[in-house]
Amino acid sequence: MKIEALKKRLDRNRPMISITIRMPEDVIEDLKRVAPLLGFSGYQPLVRAYRTHLTSFTVLW
Repeated sequence: MKIEALKKRLDRNRPMISITIRMPEDVIEDLKRVAPLLGFSGYQPLVRAYRTHLTSFTVLW
């Protein structure tokens, strides 16, 4: 990628699209169980934090 294209990827305000993913029920139940132990109000905030972590990791990659 060119430098300018990479810089655009770092913009947190770029357009987003909503997606749906299918996950096994037992994985969701585990996330629901673990989320409060990690200080999250539910599994969705935990997944969002994980996504944010992956995004910051890819910037370093």
